[in-house]
Amino acid sequence: MENSKETNPAATPQNEAEGMPQNADVMPEHAPPSPDVHPIEETAFPAEKKPTPAWLRKSLPWAVVIAVSLLIGFGLAYFLLYVPAEQARFEASRQVSLQSEQIEKLEADLSQTQEQLTETQNRLEETASELSELQYNAALTALQNNITYARLALITKDMLTARQELSSASSNLTELIPLLGDEEVETALSERLAVIRSSLVSDPEKSLEELRTLSENLSRLEKP
Repeated sequence: MENSKETNPAATPQNEAEGMPQNADVMPEHAPPSPDVHPIEETAFPAEKKPTPAWLRKSLPWAVVIAVSLLIGFGLAYFLLYVPAEQARFEASRQVSLQSEQIEKLEADLSQTQEQLTETQNRLEETASELSELQYNAALTALQNNITYARLALITKDMLTARQELSSASSNLTELIPLLGDEEVETALSERLAVIRSSLVSDPEKSLEELRTLSENLSRLEKP
């Protein structure tokens, strides 16, 4: 009997277990949530990467090669073309500047030379004028001396000296005529001297009178 009593309590839980509802998942409407139950969270899986297209994988190295070639070409063009051209431009600019300075210096020298030339020409003109005046005065003085000596020779009846002086007077008058610049005066002097020489033997008195008149004419030609 004791064994049977001991056995019965063990059966009770089974009966109770059998008396429980079969659907254990059905919860009473007002049953409090179990503290150990957590809501199921959706796990985010990383998106799968799309594979790189084959044409892109093949063309990428060529694109790098082309880019590097372009950079190298640009660098070579810069150092082989631009740098020498820039140096040449700088040298040309420097040469132009030097030539401009030389031109300015030459223009200044030319201007100074022209001034000196103008001054020299003025001096030459003055000298030529002075020389012409000296030649004029010398020819006129020589002619006056010839006329004076010829008059003295006629007064003293020295016909030889008179002829010599009149011959020299003819030569000096030839030198004086270009310096006179007056055709009427030149003609008058030449005609009077010719009359004096032609009448020297035939009419000495007339020659003497003509010599006096010629001497007065020559004195009027003197320049101050």
